Formats: sequence, C-alpha cells, structure tokens
Amino acid sequence: MNQAAVVPTSEARINTFLARVYLLMFVGLAVTGVVSFWVSENLRFQFRLWNSPWIGFGLLILQVVVVVFLSANVMKMNTGMAAILFLLYSALVGLSISSIFILYSDDQIYSVFFITSATFLVTSVVGLLIKKDMSGAGHFLFMLLTGWLLAWLASWLFGWLFGPLTTVNWALNYIGIAIFVGLTAWDTQQLKKLGQQVGNAAGSGGLVVIGALKLYLDYINLFLLILRASNR
Repeated sequence: MNQAAVVPTSEARINTFLARVYLLMFVGLAVTGVVSFWVSENLRFQFRLWNSPWIGFGLLILQVVVVVFLSANVMKMNTGMAAILFLLYSALVGLSISSIFILYSDDQIYSVFFITSATFLVTSVVGLLIKKDMSGAGHFLFMLLTGWLLAWLASWLFGWLFGPLTTVNWALNYIGIAIFVGLTAWDTQQLKKLGQQVGNAAGSGGLVVIGALKLYLDYINLFLLILRASNR
C-alpha cells in the first residue's frame, strides 16, 4: 500500500520539474522569435547593427559572458534573477540571428521551425522513455561537440584566408545536426534524473533555469543548422 503511494508522488515530482523546465525554455524561444522579428522589421536599427562589425562581435562576446556567468552562478542566485538572465540571453540571440529573415524566405523559416520542433519533440520523448543510461553517450557527444566546434572555427578561418570550403562546411553542418539531436535526448534524460532527485526542493529553481538553457541551446542550434541545410 505504501509502495503504491510512493510511485505517483515520484512521477508527479518529475512531471512538475520537467514542465517548469520546458515552459521556461519555450518562453525563451518566444523572446528570441519576437526580438528577431522586430529587428528584421526595423530597417534603420538593422542597418546599424550589421554595418558595424564591432556590434556583432560585442553581441557574441556578451552572449558568451552571460552563458558562462549563468552556468557558474545559477545555484547561488535568486531564481527570478537567473530566469531574467536567461531571458536576456534569449533576447541577445534574437538580435544575433535576426538576419535569417533577410537570408531566407518566410516559407523556409516557418517550415524549418516546424521540422525542428517535430525533431526536438520526438528526440525529447526518446530521451524520456529510453531506459538505458546514456551517460557514456553523453560524454562521447560532448567530445564530438568540442571537436566539431574546433573544426567549424578552423573551416571559418581557412575559408576567410583561402576562400569558402563548401564541402567541408556542408559536412560539418550535417554532423552538427546529428550531434544536437543526440544532445537533446541526453539532456532530456539528465533532466528526468534531476526531477527524480530534487522535485520542488530548495535549489530546484536554479536547476530549472540551467535545464531550460541547455534545451534552448539544443533547439536553437538544431534550428539554425537545419535552416542552413535547407538552402542546399
């Protein structure tokens, strides 16, 4: 009798935690979309933004600073402040990717949005349902991600010096899609484990924010890579 009563409580704890994570992630995506669309409609602001390389570089550095600071201090911060920093980061990403409305058609963007959402949903469900521990796969994916980032940086540098490395860039694009699909499943499983451990306990608010940030990064990178692949 007592054992039967424990299981629903545990499931409710996990579901509540995951619901909070996904809700905050979706709010972040909404902020990114609204900011990105607003900038694309404001031609004067966009002209200033993209005709000054220092602004673009400054945006990139600011995003890195916010992510690093938030990741390092989220458990020490007030949950509301951590959530605000996450939404600030989402807005900065919206500024950075606003050029997609110029580079791609509306139909491309909307169709890729639905493809990305469906892929993310299916992969998340797989991560929630799979019973096998994916910790080993997670470490492997992280190493792949590190190598992929270095390879992408090298291709950009050599492309800038010697001309575009088209074949290499397209290969890296599809490899990146595979990596972030895998990371989505792994991050989801890790969040499920956290939900089992913390539930609504003290400190869970910080874990909600960092969980939302991880899933947000998975989604945004997956979206941008699929969008880029749609032009091939």
